[in-house]
Amino acid sequence: TLLESYGVLIQRFEDFDDHLMAITRIMRAEEWIPSTPRHILLYRAFGWMPPVYVHLPLILAPNGKGKLSKRHGATAIAEFRQKGYLPEAIFNFLALLGWAYDDKAEIMSREEIIQRFSLEGVSKSPAACSYKKLEWMNGQYIRSLPPRELARRLQPVMRSHILPEDFGTVLRLVPLIQERIKVLSDAIPLVDFIFAESLDYEPKLLIGKRMDAAQSLKALRFVRDCLECLPEWTALAVEEPLYNLAGELGLKPGQLFGIVRVAATGRTVAPPLFATLEVIGREKALARIDRALVALEGLLAAD
Repeated sequence: TLLESYGVLIQRFEDFDDHLMAITRIMRAEEWIPSTPRHILLYRAFGWMPPVYVHLPLILAPNGKGKLSKRHGATAIAEFRQKGYLPEAIFNFLALLGWAYDDKAEIMSREEIIQRFSLEGVSKSPAACSYKKLEWMNGQYIRSLPPRELARRLQPVMRSHILPEDFGTVLRLVPLIQERIKVLSDAIPLVDFIFAESLDYEPKLLIGKRMDAAQSLKALRFVRDCLECLPEWTALAVEEPLYNLAGELGLKPGQLFGIVRVAATGRTVAPPLFATLEVIGREKALARIDRALVALEGLLAAD
């Protein structure tokens, strides 16, 4: 019957579905431009008012060659979330793919983008999806977050790596990493050593710059005695005595602090030393220094 034929047409052509839902504006990729005349003819054939069509430029791969696809990296929102990108950064980034408010504004809130967006600002040229720019933008958003909010967002990341996730602990980590991470998952390699039961590193890393094992062992023993006697254990309480100790030993601060850093973290590069020592805690820090002293003694015995 005519009614049945009409039903089949509705199922086969999305234009009819759009009409029945009273869709009046359609934004879609420029790939649909060649088929647009046929869509308009279908509307007119049924005596309907065609919607207003807006065709947007394609999103290209980071190298600008070909459409963006899975082979170029994450393309699903869930993948970006898993990697540690913030929703507001992704929203901001996507808004700027093929659109611009002016030649300066890049970091904009959702409300600002909604208020400023216009079709006149949409480029006619395809836009390359730069993951490097997204990473930079995400880092800007991370650094702008209040510490408590960043701690809240880091909790699921800590949980996924089976690290302590209680709010108090994570909040104490924020000053160590907020200026150093571009995505939330960057936090893990910067703080996982804090919770390790033991550190695995090459004992020779404990030898300070322009120092030998004996000199480094002597200096670390003084550090151990100095830290053990501190009345309180905070970054500020640790900083001044260690600076003074370096002067007393005739060492540059960097020489002494490098030894302490490896002893306490197992790394030559780590977040700010004094704040890190505070988070590690006196008992664990002293225990790690004790193991470092044994390692240095082993080096001397082997010579």
